Amino acid sequence: MWFCVFVALLGRSAAVIYNLNESDYNRMPALYALDAFDTCLLDSGGTYCLLDADLFSRGPSDLMRMIQGYSEHTVKHFNHTQIHRGVCVTKTCKDFIHNKRLNETADLEATLEACLNNSLWRDYKLEVKLNTIQYCNREGDKDELDKSDYYVAAVYLLLIVFNVAGSLYDVLICENDGKGNPFLLAFSARRNWRKLTAPSGAGADPRLNRLKLFSGLRTMTIICVFFSHIALIMSFSYVENPRYIETSYEDPLKQILYNGSLVTHTFFIMSSFLLAYNLELHSERHQLTWSQLPKGVALRWLRLTPTYALVLATISTWMRHLGSGPLWQLVVGIEADACRRYWWAHILYINNYLYEDAYCAPQTWYLAADTQLFCVGLFVCLACRGARRRAAALATLLVAATVVVAAHTYFQDLDAVVIQSPEKYRNLYASDDTFRLLYSRGHTNLSTYVLGLAAGFLTYHWQQEGKDMSRFKKYRWFVWLCFPLGVGLILSGGLFYGDGARAPAWLRVLYAALYKTVFQFFVCVISVSCVFKLEGVYRGIIEWRGFAWTGRVSYGAFLLHTLLQRGYVAAAAAPLRMNDFTVLMLLGGSIFLTFLFAAVMWVCVEAPVAALTKAALAPRPRDETKV
Repeated sequence: MWFCVFVALLGRSAAVIYNLNESDYNRMPALYALDAFDTCLLDSGGTYCLLDADLFSRGPSDLMRMIQGYSEHTVKHFNHTQIHRGVCVTKTCKDFIHNKRLNETADLEATLEACLNNSLWRDYKLEVKLNTIQYCNREGDKDELDKSDYYVAAVYLLLIVFNVAGSLYDVLICENDGKGNPFLLAFSARRNWRKLTAPSGAGADPRLNRLKLFSGLRTMTIICVFFSHIALIMSFSYVENPRYIETSYEDPLKQILYNGSLVTHTFFIMSSFLLAYNLELHSERHQLTWSQLPKGVALRWLRLTPTYALVLATISTWMRHLGSGPLWQLVVGIEADACRRYWWAHILYINNYLYEDAYCAPQTWYLAADTQLFCVGLFVCLACRGARRRAAALATLLVAATVVVAAHTYFQDLDAVVIQSPEKYRNLYASDDTFRLLYSRGHTNLSTYVLGLAAGFLTYHWQQEGKDMSRFKKYRWFVWLCFPLGVGLILSGGLFYGDGARAPAWLRVLYAALYKTVFQFFVCVISVSCVFKLEGVYRGIIEWRGFAWTGRVSYGAFLLHTLLQRGYVAAAAAPLRMNDFTVLMLLGGSIFLTFLFAAVMWVCVEAPVAALTKAALAPRPRDETKV
């Protein structure tokens, strides 16, 4: 009776149920459940399996119809027709074991299916069909090291030796004269620490001091990335209260979280701005030639790859040995396996076009896209030398990039934004066409990169002209509006999370083509206003000196934060209970520990690599004894 009334109130279209009250929601079988892991494997022959199973009913069932109708609303709801369990087979299912050794897959599947069916029929009058056994852990299983683990350990040992040797050489031999072997001094922790804590923009050219805003912008952007990935990683695991995630879509403030991935594209603005600006500075003393294209790409590869490769190697080897639990293989082990297979795609920076490795450091799509756009940007800068040519080229690229995004959205029937639905969280967007074809590829992010190039060139030429910017101070109100307008644009993504029919194609195409460009235009306005000191509110925050070192380690923080978040979630012995307080505490822990480890990595790895590259490429001093 209650079900008929419920359906009548919600409408009959497509049998979709958009909302359930708490009592009805709790009538469904728990989406996630885990038996005790450690005690299971203490018993002789103990077997623990993680599995997915599909619910069904042989006869008419109001409960099953409700579960199916609720699961049909895929934008905001998990698929409750499939349940996820961690089962101690030898305890929970002991009455259903016919083959005591459980050494055949068929025996194990039959035992688990009969066991689950018994409990679900007793409690819910529903049945299940086993979908997938993710993996099983057995008593006596040993986590053995292999050759790759030893190789990576040797690399870490060498880094420790080099850093100790370089530091001792600096302190005991070079003392304070600043002279010595540059290759050994590259590993001096004392010198690298001084570089890390030096003020932003400190250098021979005073114009670089006006770019200190990027330290603050990098720090704020990476913290936003931490925040967005917390929800992703927690939802990828087992959650005790999935209703918290499903109802969060109704909270307007949480749309900042779900659509906040837009902030990630700020990195493209910073990268392209600095490319254009530094290229103009370089052209003051050197002639620009085509030889700088391969040289620039090679230098970028050398700057990014050693640290990146070390993190990938850590994920592939030692990270899988650092913990255990029912979810460790699901959350950490799956990433290690993917990185072992597809590390080469990351080293070549093409992983954003190769989606067989979706589980290996998925956040690094940005590094691949940025590297691809760097090559395009450097080519355009070298091909178009004059100001007019560059302006025409950038305008053409901006229009072309906008058209390309619109075409992808329309012809491939994509969403305007990456819909952060619960089930997409569960598979890390591996099957989401909008993420794969529109969000993460290099060519679909060209519009934001072009904006950054234009801002960099414009800033340099205004400085060279000594342009009087005081007359623009009367427009400070627009600069102040940029932040609330940007937040409003993020919140506007909630349009695509509504109940009912999907947004029309014209709206999806228009929004997808323009929203990133408009948002990053606001970022460019704030950035340029900080360089020329047009206002003091945003500039005072962004240029805070405390951001100097956090901005320098932001690359390492970007690479490391998911390792810590995954480790925390994977170590859970029971489904996580999510609430606002838990998320904020995990965010605070992520910020503190990530920046701590990133600072150590900067001093011991990033800075030495940069110094070694500089020493290797520096011109040799002229030998005066030779004629």
